[in-house]
Amino acid sequence: MMNERDLLESDLRGQTRVLKRLAQGASLDEVLHTLVEVAEESRPDMIGSVMLMEAESGTLRLAASRRLPDFYRTSVDRRIPGPRCGSCGTAAFTGKRVVVEDIATDPLWHGFRDIPEQASLRACWSEPIIASTGEVLGTFAMYYSVPRSPCASELEFVSSIASLAALAIERVRYQSEVERERAVLKTIVNGIPDALLMTGLDRNITHFSRGACRMFQYDADEVLGKSTSILYADRSDFERMAEERFHIAADEKFEATEVQWRRKSGATFVGEMVGKVIRDERDHPLGFLALIRDITDRKRAEACLAESRDKLVQAERLAAMGKMVSAIAHESRNALQRIQVGIDVLEYDIEPDSEAREDLNRIRRAKSDLQHMHDELRSFAGPIQLDSSTANLAEVWRQAWTNLHVLHQGRDVQLIEAIDDVDLVCELDVFRIEQVFRNLFENSLAACADPVRITVACSNRNDGEQRMLCVSVRDNGPGLPEELRSRVFEAFYTTKAKGTGLGMAIAERFITAHRGTIEISDHPDGAEFLMTLPQ
Repeated sequence: MMNERDLLESDLRGQTRVLKRLAQGASLDEVLHTLVEVAEESRPDMIGSVMLMEAESGTLRLAASRRLPDFYRTSVDRRIPGPRCGSCGTAAFTGKRVVVEDIATDPLWHGFRDIPEQASLRACWSEPIIASTGEVLGTFAMYYSVPRSPCASELEFVSSIASLAALAIERVRYQSEVERERAVLKTIVNGIPDALLMTGLDRNITHFSRGACRMFQYDADEVLGKSTSILYADRSDFERMAEERFHIAADEKFEATEVQWRRKSGATFVGEMVGKVIRDERDHPLGFLALIRDITDRKRAEACLAESRDKLVQAERLAAMGKMVSAIAHESRNALQRIQVGIDVLEYDIEPDSEAREDLNRIRRAKSDLQHMHDELRSFAGPIQLDSSTANLAEVWRQAWTNLHVLHQGRDVQLIEAIDDVDLVCELDVFRIEQVFRNLFENSLAACADPVRITVACSNRNDGEQRMLCVSVRDNGPGLPEELRSRVFEAFYTTKAKGTGLGMAIAERFITAHRGTIEISDHPDGAEFLMTLPQ
């Protein structure tokens, strides 16, 4: 039998074992079994057990015991604490130590003495395990096979064991709670589609979420420890963010900032970013946090919305114009015809070289200009109903060129055709496509100084199952200035002194009505328009 000194040293070694298991991250079950083990090694005639309060059910669960028989373990498990519920049930209910020297006679065991008697247990001292908050976490019990009362050192021992159990339970539960919160946080961070980045105060990356990996196309290992500058498309944005958000004195801002970002592939995109300083509980800055959302789709949708809005405005404008043109078409046509008849009659009465004949010619030109403007308005605003037929496209543009004889007469002008063996036959509305070429030729003749060279080149291609005829009309003029390129198909926009600004808008409408396309080429010399027409 150990003396007091040996017993004290044994208890200390046992407690150290428990604390070591705790420090090693052992589970609560392992720690509590070690606790019972060291207690029984120190007091070989004692049988130890730990019961824990289960918050959900309000019952005591047997958590650790090495030597209690199975039937006894089963009988005491899930017992509801009460004022007279054996040693442990009463200790858990009152929160106070319970010493039962003889189970056979003690009133706390009335009604269920047969079970400990069957297990040959006669004495049971139970110490409540109380948390730092005062909550009863469970009990630690010391059983003996003979009736007996504790001495002072045994009371101190059961108290220290219960305290050690409380420390272990709280520590393990705290660690479990931390791990649970960490798992929740990790799930949230990895689950959001946006990019979440954390950096140190030097703005070097310390965390790169899965969303960030997807967005920037980097693996986390490729960017951890590197400066966030590699993610900015523009160095000036990186420096601007240092002034506005990512410095330790920055005010907390919740509004998003649009920044141009760069993926690993080099592609750039627009992203909204919110960022703030990470601080500890004492408000010391630790680093920076940034949440970035790719808004490429939103920008694209906004652009489409703006385009749709513009088209709607344009459609409304066309509708209004169409009504107006329809309303005045009849009267204006009659008026123009009467003017023409008057001019034709006067030609017989006026001498060809007289001053009056010159006045008549001015009237004819004015009437022609008015007729041209009227025709353009009607072509642009009126509904398009194609009168299609099979035609050779070369014949169409040649007719358009012939009709412009007055414009290029007397100038050094040449229409060059580069068509080789291209199939030029397609279904089209000859009248409208001729007007497209006429508008293109008119623009070239107006923009180019002599010698004027206008080249029409054609080729065939297949777009899937659709065969297309591709047509290029290019001149040798100064080309289209940048401010005009983006607006060249816009109605009523013109750089000509006498232009209506409808020529290219009409051309686009007619080509689109034929399910074709027309666009400006990036050719460096002169102006070039590229058209496609289905065959």
